[in-house]
This record gives sequence, structure tokens and C-alpha cells, in this order.
Amino acid sequence: MKLKLGILDQSPAIEGGSALQALNNSIDLAVFADKAGFHRVVYSEHHGVEAYGSSSPEILSAVVLSKTLRIKVGTGGIMMKNYSAYKIAEWAKMLESLYPGRFILGLGKAPGGLKDAVSALNNHRPVILASQETKLEEIIRYIKEEKGIYEGLIAQPTNLIHLPEILWLGSGVQSATEAAQHGLGYSYADFMRNDHATESTETYLSKFDRNQYSPAPSLQVAVAVSVAEDLKSAQHNAYGMAYQFLQARHIQSPEALLPAETIEQRILGSEDEEEFFKILGHIIADTPGNISARLGEKAAEYHTDELLILCNMYKETDRLNTYKRVITANQ
Repeated sequence: MKLKLGILDQSPAIEGGSALQALNNSIDLAVFADKAGFHRVVYSEHHGVEAYGSSSPEILSAVVLSKTLRIKVGTGGIMMKNYSAYKIAEWAKMLESLYPGRFILGLGKAPGGLKDAVSALNNHRPVILASQETKLEEIIRYIKEEKGIYEGLIAQPTNLIHLPEILWLGSGVQSATEAAQHGLGYSYADFMRNDHATESTETYLSKFDRNQYSPAPSLQVAVAVSVAEDLKSAQHNAYGMAYQFLQARHIQSPEALLPAETIEQRILGSEDEEEFFKILGHIIADTPGNISARLGEKAAEYHTDELLILCNMYKETDRLNTYKRVITANQ
């Protein structure tokens, strides 16, 4: 089965590199993806973290939309707790107006950074976590131009030809239920997988309300992938990504991507060794001849034909080659 393949791009930075280099790599990757046949590319949001170069995925999306012709582009996602519903709706409508049918508004509930970064984003005020679904509903009302809290208030531009696609990000049953109840697309983070993985996506598909924002469900599963000519190289190239996942699980600020040799020196014989290799084992690392079948199995597990490929590597050539081999194998 031919899959609809997209890219989840975290704009990864490397040790000794810069955020600007990471952003330029993201733009180059998107231009390649547009020509190669990828279905979509979405950008994550991180604050105060040296591992990732993009703090403003909406700005990166605008740049990439201007440099591509076909591919859908968007946020994956905007961390809603840090911004007003009104402002999110305004720039989302602007991008949809300028690039009709191509912009994706991906939204999430994660903080996007550690404590100090979240505090700075919220003008040093406590974040009210319970308001996230209420904020989502407010965003939808502004986009659909329905009556809201403020009588007569509009979010420009109005009278859109198309409503932007809205994608709700998550990795649990609650987020899946919220996406289904509001009729939104749902992006499940398999690379952050927990024990309720397929339960979450099955909940989304079974509870989807076709009378809300969208008439049909859209389930995308984000998977971490590494492809090389031999299995050992594929696993080796994924060390940096696995180490960042390990740091994130420990509520640490992930470092910029490190060489595999540096990670081996830190991990082997440490208390984190078993957990690291468990995380590494969950990354889909394989060869060009096997990767199509591996991705097909993952899609079948979740009952979807849409996968978002996440690939962070120390060498940008290895990262680009993974995407090239994935899309070639899918043709």
C-alpha cells in the first residue's frame, strides 16, 4: 500500500552548529520534499532548548510556503498555553488566505520548554492548564467566524475560501478524545509511545464527530526513522535522536545532537544504558530494501495510511538520505 508520507521537522541543531544552520537545513529539506512527493511538512515549537532551532513554527511555515509550490506546510505544533486564542486564529487565517488549501494549524498542549522558558513566555504569570480545551474552542470560533466572547469582534482576514486544516497533537487517550469530539485531525506521537498507543488512535477513529470542524477523520502517526545501507549504520545514525529522547524523558533540556561516539562513551556502563537501548529499539532503523515494509506495518498497526517521519541526525547528509530513501521506497 502506498502511504501518504509527511515530515515532522524539529529543526535539529548539532554540537558546534547554530540555530540558523538548523533553520536553513529545514528550508532546504522542505524544498526537496515538495519536489520529491512528500504530502506535508510540519514544524515543532521549542523554547530555550539548544537541541532545536525553531521557536516560531508559524514564521518558519510562512517562509517555507513562499518557497514551495505543492506540499502542505504547517505547525506541529503551536503550544497553545503560551499564546492567546485570538492571535493564533489571526495568523492562521492569514496564512490560509495567502496559501489556500496548503496551511496546517497544528496545536498542542505541551509547554514547549522547561519551567523558566514557559514562565518568560507567559509574562511571569502562572499558566492555567485547565483552559486548554476552552482555548481550542475559542480558536475554532474565530476561524469559523462564529459568535464568541466579544460581540462583533472579527479575526482578520475574514471570508476565507477554505478553512485551514486543524491538527490536534497528542500521545494519549484524552487528546485523542478531544480531537474526535471537535472533529479535528489527530497526530499521534508514536516516538513518545506509551502503553495506550493503539487505544488512543482507536478512540479517535471510533468517536470522531463528523458534524464538527471536519467531515472525516484524519489520523497521522509520527514515527522516528533512520535508513542506511546497512542496519548497523542505520542504528548508529539514530544514536543522537535516541539520546535526545532519553533526556526529554528525564525532564532535561535536550542537548544539540552529538556524535554517536560521544553518546557511546556516556551511555555504555551507565545507569541509563538499558533505557537508552530500549528507546533506540523503538526507532524504525532499517535498510532501503526493508523500510517500505516496516512503515507499512506501522501504518497497519494504527489503521491509517498517513505517517509523519521524524529524523534527527548529527550529519545532515545522513538525515537527508533517510528522507530520500523513505520516499523512494514508497513509490
